[in-house]
Parts: sequence; structure tokens; C-alpha cells
Amino acid sequence: GPPITVSSLHAGESVDVFHRYCQDPNGYFMTPHSVNGILHPSVGRTDGWTGAKISEAWDVQYYNEQDYNTWVQIQWTHPSWYNRRGHKLDVSSPSMVTQRVMPEQIRQRNKASEAQQTPRLSLLHIRWGGNSPVNPVTEGAGGWGAIGSTPSDNYINGWEDRMLSELGPTYEIVSAFVQSSEELGKVCPALIRHLLRGQHCGALYFLWPIAFQDGHDTAAYVQREKLVELMVNVEAAGIQTRFPHQSHLYKVFASKEWTAQMCLHPLLNVPLTTQVSRQAVSSDPAKAAEQSIKALNNLAEARNSFHAQLGLPEKAKHVNKGVAKLGWSWEAMDVTAWTNKQELTNSLAALGEQPGSLVDLVFVQEWVEFDVEMRHFIVEADFANPQSLKPKQIVYTVFKTKEEGSFRNFDRYDRPTCLKMCFKNDDAALADAERQAQELINRWMQWLQGITHELPTVVCFPVTSVHSAGFVIFLFWVV
Repeated sequence: GPPITVSSLHAGESVDVFHRYCQDPNGYFMTPHSVNGILHPSVGRTDGWTGAKISEAWDVQYYNEQDYNTWVQIQWTHPSWYNRRGHKLDVSSPSMVTQRVMPEQIRQRNKASEAQQTPRLSLLHIRWGGNSPVNPVTEGAGGWGAIGSTPSDNYINGWEDRMLSELGPTYEIVSAFVQSSEELGKVCPALIRHLLRGQHCGALYFLWPIAFQDGHDTAAYVQREKLVELMVNVEAAGIQTRFPHQSHLYKVFASKEWTAQMCLHPLLNVPLTTQVSRQAVSSDPAKAAEQSIKALNNLAEARNSFHAQLGLPEKAKHVNKGVAKLGWSWEAMDVTAWTNKQELTNSLAALGEQPGSLVDLVFVQEWVEFDVEMRHFIVEADFANPQSLKPKQIVYTVFKTKEEGSFRNFDRYDRPTCLKMCFKNDDAALADAERQAQELINRWMQWLQGITHELPTVVCFPVTSVHSAGFVIFLFWVV
């Protein structure tokens, strides 16, 4: 983390302080003008240097990081502060602008410091600012763990903690808090670009784009078209997307349309997939189900024909069960299993005709038996360095329950537990599974190079495995 550069401070001394939004007890941030906070989306500088006065004398010899009362007490002097809901901070009340901060975040004005320099990095954070906060879902089946779900304050705070640790107080963050899909169109990329003063800049989008109108009351869910349009416009202003992915690649991943496009490729191992139009679902879901099953069986014949020509093992010729799912959907929400035409009919209608649905198609896939899904996280892949194509971490997951045909809860395992629970302590089989998974990942990374000239910084490859009678079969798809 950043160093402590002050040894003593006297009451009334003017200093520079690195403000951090995650430390503010009431969630206030700096705005250049009141209108930036009052009108939505609320936009302001949530992290960065600003002025303050020392409230009480402080000496480093009494400082204990674990004791909040030994931190430096200051009063902010910036005149305009608002929270994500547009409420103004009463700066005329000393108690409202008084806070304790760590001495690492303070620089004296009579000494050269980061506070007087151009930021190395400026970031734009697009965040949820609605009345209901994002549930981090840190605990329980399907929970995200301590870091929390990606749009949550938990996750964003963790990211910002890591940034301060790595860069020190040499960056700034401008955040736009949106309450609805409509407000995404009110963010002005040209203006934002002028607010970002750093040597480098980037944008991060902490929202979940979906194919539904607003009105669902789920925090951080916004219309896909409106978020992608904002991403494109921000990128056009020269602010590169750094999370989750640049706009065109994000559409490839989130739409899931690549599953239908690539399912016949003999080396990429994608479940057979067909896309069922919304008009077919709306007009006659039973007919759509019947035609979908027929389409999957046509694809099965084509796949076996391709495999025969290439001398590859034959796969299932007849498809009689599978899953129906939506693109632009998160946390396994819109995935249902079917075992016959009637169940598929019900699934198509249930998925495609939900309240506020802007869904244009439903995916129908063949069913693939598997014992475990191994999620491989590839970080900073570089074809010049083959080691970088190997996963930094593998998370082994197994679905526990299937509620009304939907997949909800799953267990996470480490490798030893997976070996015991899924591979019956057959280490050779698990090692073979990992070898085959790596071969698949290499092929998919090569495929990704065609999708984007700049490989993703991080990509997750979930690879499913079946362990039976000492052999392993693989299928692959991206969550």
C-alpha cells in the first residue's frame, strides 16, 4: 500500500487528502456542480485527491492502523458533495464533513506529492444507484463468496482496495450512478472524457444487461441495448472498456449466440444448439418445440457425418432431451431442462413470454451428461508464452438441485474434493480430464483471436466432464 509521509500534523493545517468513496460512512462523493448530484444519473469523483483541514493535532507515534480513533481527523473543504440518490451533504455542519482517514492518504502541501501530479490512471465506473442496493450474495448455495456479485458494493470495494494497494494514490475514479435503463442514455461520453484527467483512462461497467424492460425491481439489471449503446459511445470517446469486455466481445459472450454458430465444429465440443425465434414461440409454442427437436436431430446427423469424414468418434444420433435457455441472462436464471415435447413447449413459453420480455430468441440445446464442471480462469493470455494459456485457478462445481426444471444450487470443490467426490479417487482420470480441457482451451483461445485482436485480460472456460469406467468425455460452454 501507499507509504506514510507525514510524521505530525497540527490543528487547522490545510492538507491534501485522498478521498475514497468506500470509506465514506454515508456514501457521499465530490461533484463539480450541484446539478451533477441532483439530476440523475448522479455523476462525480468518488476517489481522488481533494482538500481538507486537520481537526485535531496528530502524531504518528500514536498511530495504530487497527484503532480507528488513532487515525487522522480531518474536515473536508470541497464545497459540493452528494450521494448516489442525489441527496446533498450539509457542508455548513462541521460534524457532517468531519471524518477520520488513514495517514497514508494524507499529503502536506509544502512538500511535493502525488496530490500535485496528473493522475496516472482515470477510471469511469458505471454503477447501480437505485433505491434497492445490489445483494452481494456472499453466502449460501450459489453464493459469490466474500468478494460478492460483480455489481455489488462488496465487489467494487474489493477492486478499489486492490487498485490502491497496487498503484498507490495515483489514480482517480469518476462514477455515474444510474437508477434505470433510461438513465444510461443520459451519460455524456464527451463530457466524461473531459472529466478524466489521467495519463491513461478506462471504463468499467458494474451492471447486468438483460433482454427485459425495466419494472422487474431487480437491482443492477438493465436493458442490454441501452448498456451496449453506452459502451460503444464511451469507447468512441477514446475511453477503453476494461470491465467486463470491449462492447463487441461482450455481445459475443453475453448473447450466447456463438453456441449455435459453433456447435458443428468437430474440435470445439459445443452441445448441439438451435435458435428458436420469438415469433415462433408467441404463435405456436408446441409447433416451435416440435421443430426444435427436429432441428437438433438434423444437427446430430450432420455432426456424425462430419466426424465420419474426419475419422472422429461417433456421437449421439438421436436427441430426445435437453435444455432451453436465454442469452443475456445471469446466475443460471433462465435455464430449464426438458425431456419431451410438452416440457419443451412449456419451457419455450415460460422463457420467451415473461413480463416485460424483449427476448428475440430462445436457445434449445441437447442434453449432455456430466459429473463436474471445471471452471478454468485464464489471465493475460499471450500466444508467445504458452504458460500463460494455462489456468491461474480451476474451480470445480457440481449442481446440487434442479427446481422445476431449473438449475439453481451448486457446490464448489477444490481439486482433492473433486477427485474424491467426482472421480472416485481416480487421479489418472482427473489428470487426463485436465489435459483434455487444456487442449480445448488452446483451441478456443485461437478462436477468440478471430473475434478480437486483443485477447481478453481474463476469460473463464467452464469445461464439463463425465467420469465413467475409467474414461473422460468433454463438452464445453461459456457461462
